[in-house]
Amino acid sequence: MSELTIDSILGIRLVTGLVEPKEDELDMVVNYEAMWKVLAELITELRKAGEALPPSIMNDLRSAKTTIQILRVDKDNPDHVSRIEEFLGNVELYVMHVAQKKFGTEAADGWLRRLGQARAENHKKVREETKFIPGIPRDTHWIRIKTTNDMPLDRIVGAVEEEGLGYRTPGDGFVIVYGEKRKVQNLVKKIARLQQSVNEDADLIL
Repeated sequence: MSELTIDSILGIRLVTGLVEPKEDELDMVVNYEAMWKVLAELITELRKAGEALPPSIMNDLRSAKTTIQILRVDKDNPDHVSRIEEFLGNVELYVMHVAQKKFGTEAADGWLRRLGQARAENHKKVREETKFIPGIPRDTHWIRIKTTNDMPLDRIVGAVEEEGLGYRTPGDGFVIVYGEKRKVQNLVKKIARLQQSVNEDADLIL
């Protein structure tokens, strides 16, 4: 039996490595990211202990991750924050209840403390990227997108070309996409929706 990991049980390798932003990210993104990681780790432990998680909970966890990534490039939409809170709240309520029954009150309290620390930790902003990338015009908004089996290069390039963006493939498993900020934002949303569709199709197969 292969080792269970967060990536393998969630199928979100693309989303977790989706964006490396040029501009500073919102404080709340890092905060939500830390909370998400705690919940994902707890789910991994529950799965290792033989607990089957409902598809609705797994979908909420995936949706939270996707929305966190969208929030990074669409900072002015308050709906993203409320959706993240809703998704993470649904997951927290369920997995903490199951953890208490599976591992005992003391262990569940430990996970709750970790989650509280993640929510309260000092926010760290990503330093603005100043590295010059050959072939990309200066002062151009750019991101890197990781290719995966579920989201191969040709599918990413197709979405990039639909948005009228430029791209480069340095050969390290990433695609560098650049162009107008609004179009880059639209691309991230599109890729996130495509990835979520792949995840939902996998759930139907299971």
